[in-house]
Amino acid sequence: MIQKIVEDLVTSVRGGQAAIFIDGDGESIAHTGSTIVDLKLIGAWKEIHFDQIKEITERLSLGKVHAVLFSQDEGNVLVAPVAEEYCLMLFISSLADVREAMVNIERATMQLKRDIDE
Repeated sequence: MIQKIVEDLVTSVRGGQAAIFIDGDGESIAHTGSTIVDLKLIGAWKEIHFDQIKEITERLSLGKVHAVLFSQDEGNVLVAPVAEEYCLMLFISSLADVREAMVNIERATMQLKRDIDE
């Protein structure tokens, strides 16, 4: 079921390229899509940055992090927490609708939370 949720996320966003579901150690649980980069390596690297952003946000009492967008020359990466130890990353083209991506990654994170809790 987890793999299907990740696959559905990519196909639900126009301009969706790849997605990866990662645990707290930066290890891939499920991934799909095609990019020219090593998805698992980039996923682990972004997960480290995401953890740092969450820690800083908490330290500054800015509230809960719902998602982080990394904007790059070749496209964007949207990262969202799924549970304390997990996050979901969606790689989208630079022309993709970020709002559409946000709506769909939120839906996918809710589905993954339910799947993890079962």
